[in-house]
Amino acid sequence: MKKIILFSALSFLIFSCSKSNKGMTKAIIRDYTGFDGCGMQIVLENGDAIEPGNLFSFSSTVSIIDGQKVWVKYHETGAPSICQGGPTVEIDELEER
Repeated sequence: MKKIILFSALSFLIFSCSKSNKGMTKAIIRDYTGFDGCGMQIVLENGDAIEPGNLFSFSSTVSIIDGQKVWVKYHETGAPSICQGGPTVEIDELEER
């Protein structure tokens, strides 16, 4: 009986956790198109900004609007930045939160 209770408790913990944001960072999409050479950027929870090159690739699943709260997973590309708002990145995963 103890094994069944333990198994049930562990199963509940495993399946109740949201797997969609594992390894992802809290962020907000910001519209900086009014600034010279800038466009939509993502501001991370710690205040750092990143310049995504493929943000609109996610427009079918995420509202790409100023102030949209998201979960983001990305990697830096090292590409030159026109806006100088932060490192240029490629988004690997993007979800609304």
